[in-house]
Amino acid sequence: MTLLIVTPMHNEADNVEGLLASLREQAFRDFDWVVVDDGSTDGTSARIAELDTDGLASVVAKTNDGGLIGGSAYTSWRFGVAHALPTKPYSHVMKLDADVRLAPDYLERIVALASGDVGVAGGVIVTSGMAEQKFHVPGPVKLYTADAYRATESMPSAIGFDVLDEVAAHLAGLRTAVDTDARFELARAIGASEGKVHGRYRNGRVCRWTGYSFPYFLVHCARYVARRPYVIGSLAMLWGYIRAGRGPYAPELKKAHARMQRAKLGRALRSPFGFWREAYKV
Repeated sequence: MTLLIVTPMHNEADNVEGLLASLREQAFRDFDWVVVDDGSTDGTSARIAELDTDGLASVVAKTNDGGLIGGSAYTSWRFGVAHALPTKPYSHVMKLDADVRLAPDYLERIVALASGDVGVAGGVIVTSGMAEQKFHVPGPVKLYTADAYRATESMPSAIGFDVLDEVAAHLAGLRTAVDTDARFELARAIGASEGKVHGRYRNGRVCRWTGYSFPYFLVHCARYVARRPYVIGSLAMLWGYIRAGRGPYAPELKKAHARMQRAKLGRALRSPFGFWREAYKV
């Protein structure tokens, strides 16, 4: 059993030290770590070379081909996976973002969880104000079995990949599992590397591209009114949704995602407190 971890980095020099320390502390050590320097201009690669005295990272350079709206993080991640996969029979593949800080037992727990019919596995964010629903694995820490990764290979490298990847795995007969005792922190909010308002706009676009119906989107949007940047952020989400268009993803994936959302909404309406506890309580 060997895990391939790929971290796409674009101007992440300030985050290298924290991520490197986090990986050094892991109880699970059977992993290879590939860093894709996606056209950084802040000395990201030099910072890795300075701090990585034990040679944990293998750095691959790539020319940046667009910002986050264009899905450059997913393009870079898959570039790194394609670079490494032919070299070894990896059992698991992981996308690990630069701003993640894993608990020491995180990889040990999650690799063990991702077996059998569990194709996608992960833990929970414990950073204050950043809680996500426990029904899915947050994008910064996506871990796949080899079969689950293969189920996503035909998907476009665009924002929304880390939503519909679980749907593609589900359609292939594999499920998603979250270990609430596997904890991690984030140095910044998900999607906020270009600012929180931009992140909300991007979130709205993702919702449209991944099949959110407008009523379901409004419920989703309302959750963010109480989070910075409050109303402005929610309006940015709305604008992103309206301007997004159909997006690049296959209709069958979007329809399957919409069915899952309707089922969640039904559970929430039948038992609001029970749903909240199931979705968020850690």
